[in-house]
Amino acid sequence: MSVFRKLWPVRPVLEESETADAARRPRRHWAGWLTIVSAVVIAAAVFLGGGAEARANTLITITIPDSQGEIPSQWLSYPGPPRADVLLPDNYNPGQSYPLLVLLHGLNQNYGSLVGGGLTAGLAGFKGIVVMPEGGSGWYADWWNGGERGSPAWESYELNEVIPAILARFPILPERRYHALAGFSMGGLGAAYLGGRLPGFFGSVASLSGFVDPQYFAPIADAGMGLTAEAPVEGDDNLNPVYGPPHGFYADGHNPTGLVMNLEQTRVFESTGNGVPSSAGLNDPTNGGPYAIPEGSALERMIIYPMSQRYYKALKTAGVDVTYQVHAGGHDWPDFYRELAAYLAWDPFKAVVTDPASWVNETVATSGQVWDIGYRFDQPPTQVVQFRRSGTTLSIGRAGSPVTITTSQGCVIHTGTPSTVQIPAGTCG
Repeated sequence: MSVFRKLWPVRPVLEESETADAARRPRRHWAGWLTIVSAVVIAAAVFLGGGAEARANTLITITIPDSQGEIPSQWLSYPGPPRADVLLPDNYNPGQSYPLLVLLHGLNQNYGSLVGGGLTAGLAGFKGIVVMPEGGSGWYADWWNGGERGSPAWESYELNEVIPAILARFPILPERRYHALAGFSMGGLGAAYLGGRLPGFFGSVASLSGFVDPQYFAPIADAGMGLTAEAPVEGDDNLNPVYGPPHGFYADGHNPTGLVMNLEQTRVFESTGNGVPSSAGLNDPTNGGPYAIPEGSALERMIIYPMSQRYYKALKTAGVDVTYQVHAGGHDWPDFYRELAAYLAWDPFKAVVTDPASWVNETVATSGQVWDIGYRFDQPPTQVVQFRRSGTTLSIGRAGSPVTITTSQGCVIHTGTPSTVQIPAGTCG
């Protein structure tokens, strides 16, 4: 992790904010899809989409401002800068280092929803620090918006603001194996995609009932993503504001199922329901009543399960270390509880490769970090760009723009694309 501490600026210590109870009120995760159900058949329309020693399982809320203005205020459900809930382990001691789990929420939720839904009860006794950042309904992507690429810029916020802020604020173990990224539904998409954007940091990734193949029924899904994020309400009238054309290069470059090689050295856990209501879904003890409704089962059966099948097949074909579990259940809180329990039993912090000599990574991002190589294109790429490293040789695919490569040893190389460059073995002035 020393590579990342060098490449990311150290942020100031963040102030804790008061807990926003309204942000934690349980919400039916699939509610945002119901606006589409009335217009399109359900099979095609319900798309997800530091201080003194703390007490046991202490929950705090912190602010993580978007210093580059990635998230305009209209995309937040509360005033002020974006926030994150943080669950500290039993007998937390800021002088001791801990594993990190970044846990991403789903559609039509916010940073407080996982606590509000009762999911943190399943983390009792967890030995690490759990950070649940704000993701809005932004699909964890920098929006295409007719080619403007941003506003909102959720992937830039999560990678360039949230992760550095966590490292600046909390004592995190440095090894890659101790950094896990997981999410539910839309958060499963975020984990699968963002884990591939930062493979040298996250040792494991988990998609729990995740929306992991946005190009499944792409023409409807693409438009549905913008609608369920309420883009028209916020003045965004682009037809496909999140990814642009359903089968365009920007959509290709954000689809985890098409980017599985980015996780070649990463442990992956994937789970999904099959849409048959489970006994766990018949009653939600947190909310005191029935919760597994037909829409949740239909969503899991018709959308999430087939997407998960496609994602698993792609991971296996690419030789990724993946554990895949299918269970009875729908797209609802009780079944999410069970998936979280299964994920924790899998153990997200087992040993992983730390410094591979060879790797492949594909991206449409203008800048990023891949293992010990930082990159920044002079102009945003006009197609999916492949970086391929073998020993000291780095090949860069056609991008429609020159690129600047920065190594962890301080070497800077500016080159046109496509090109092949040699990475110096030593330090550079």
